[in-house]
Amino acid sequence: MSVLVAAFGGAVAGVVWVVFRRAASAAGELGAVADALPTAVPLRPDAIVCRTLRVYFIKPSKYDDAGWVQWFWKGVLPNNTLTVLAALNDTYNQLRRDQGVYLETVIWDEQVDGPILPATIRAIQEKALEDGVEVVVGLAGVQTNQYPRGRDLAFQFRRAGFPVLFGGFHVSGHPETRVFLEDCGITTVVGEAETIWCELLDDYLRGELRPSYSVTDGIRAKTGSGEITVPVITGAQLPAISDPYLHRFASSNMTTLDTSRGCPFTCSYCSVKNVMGRTMRARDPEAVVRWIRDAGDHHGIRSLFIVDDDFFRSPTWEPILEGMAAYRRDGHELTFMMQVDAEAAAFGALGPGESPSSQRRKCERFLELSAAAGCYSAFVGFETFNPQNLLATTKVQNLEKEHRRRKDEAADGALAAVKEKYRRVVHNWHRHGVAVHCGYMIGFPFDGPECGRQSAEWLLEVGVDLASFFVVTPLPGTEDHDRAVRDGTILDWDFNNYDSQHMVSHHPRMTTAEVVQAYRDAYLTFYSGRNTLRSLLTLHRVPGLGREARSAMWRQRAYYYYSYRAGRHPMLGGIWQRRLPGARREVLTDEEARGHYLGGGIVSAEGVRLGMPAGA
Repeated sequence: MSVLVAAFGGAVAGVVWVVFRRAASAAGELGAVADALPTAVPLRPDAIVCRTLRVYFIKPSKYDDAGWVQWFWKGVLPNNTLTVLAALNDTYNQLRRDQGVYLETVIWDEQVDGPILPATIRAIQEKALEDGVEVVVGLAGVQTNQYPRGRDLAFQFRRAGFPVLFGGFHVSGHPETRVFLEDCGITTVVGEAETIWCELLDDYLRGELRPSYSVTDGIRAKTGSGEITVPVITGAQLPAISDPYLHRFASSNMTTLDTSRGCPFTCSYCSVKNVMGRTMRARDPEAVVRWIRDAGDHHGIRSLFIVDDDFFRSPTWEPILEGMAAYRRDGHELTFMMQVDAEAAAFGALGPGESPSSQRRKCERFLELSAAAGCYSAFVGFETFNPQNLLATTKVQNLEKEHRRRKDEAADGALAAVKEKYRRVVHNWHRHGVAVHCGYMIGFPFDGPECGRQSAEWLLEVGVDLASFFVVTPLPGTEDHDRAVRDGTILDWDFNNYDSQHMVSHHPRMTTAEVVQAYRDAYLTFYSGRNTLRSLLTLHRVPGLGREARSAMWRQRAYYYYSYRAGRHPMLGGIWQRRLPGARREVLTDEEARGHYLGGGIVSAEGVRLGMPAGA
């Protein structure tokens, strides 16, 4: 499962958020959003500025089932895309510091900063004119379920005359979307930004912004079906920490960090390998450890989510964990959670006289160092118990080696082996005091109506501490999506519903209602009132878990119980959804959006009508 960065731009380390009240006269429409509109602090007195460019990096939210833009009082997890992008403008300013160009940066996460309304866009226009700066708008890290909201925002900013960039996993994996957006005058950015961003900004400043940018400088990496070019990130700028942004979340002393990118496996439902490649690339481990120390010493960061898709496969996990462990030994508080594959902790007991293999020694070293470095939770992609599903989706790493071939006659033995393997994974992590949070998917080809309840019971049986359930979704950029399009099994083309809670494709054995009910059965069984109450009343006293792991599982289980019953996926939601008048969905399809938002053409900040973009 992926929460990685696929982005295109970013911020200045010295930017400070302040309250912007210029648009208070439009309070009836702007509401709380106008009051929170941020701006940048004045430049240093010694700065040489001839041209200032204010870059807005906006992480769009999504529309809920009632059409409201999802906005929460508190978020759960900061967005790593925004903080990674924020660092790239700082790098650009260092590179161009003597050339009369300066970048200001504003980051806006709609889920916690509030929906952007038409009055917000007018306020951005007015403020830019008042300050004498140029504005570039970037829709950043847009996932498929966020695409409709991101598209609607992009069109509104484009209509207001702003140059608009659009990047993220969705446009990186769906060529048809790129063609449509570019036809509407929006620049798309494919893949990662490290080797693109300076070139893109230089082109803009010369008045030569291209319709599309993609990585051309880097290394060749395999995907699920071919090869792509991905950037080398060894010396790339590490994420910029925004203290005001972190205070929008339930825990303001937690942030995210990516230390490596890519995934070596070939799971058919995952787009990471096709957007970031199967070649694992890592940041400089010494720089990562320095960043962690600085985050703790100067920003009060006490907890991290290492968002690498598989930290165990990172080439540099050992020096990073050693550095984190040393930081803790120096008396500093530090905990973290991470994503790893099942193989990292799947080893069993040694037989009499058996010597550990080199791979086993590596796994044991990884678990020991992770615990010493403060790991309290390992997110492991179990996805399914069914061996036929694992084979169908090419997630063969979860099978024992003798079952990694298509042999239906071995199905019973393979199922028992999968259950035993997952049990070992949980046991080994628990033995080191680390909780196990598993990802599990409902609606694979060989699932039946009882799969949700049965799977939840098996997860409880093997000892999983927390489970995130997902409806199987053929996301653009995956082999599953290509197959569904080829076979004509897509039932719903509204990308807003591609959020792992809705069934959007035909299932060979179940109706859509049966898949959705199986999904509900899974979380209602795992997070039953009885199980949750027992966990909360006993402070999740699972044998072997450390204090940090028990405390985290207590909080997260309570949140998951609340979120699932509120009808929101815990990973896509927050605490206490708020609604802002005017923040409602108005159109569904791309063509409806083009006509609704761009039908009147584009108007510059000075009020001059510029007409439609070429080809629109």
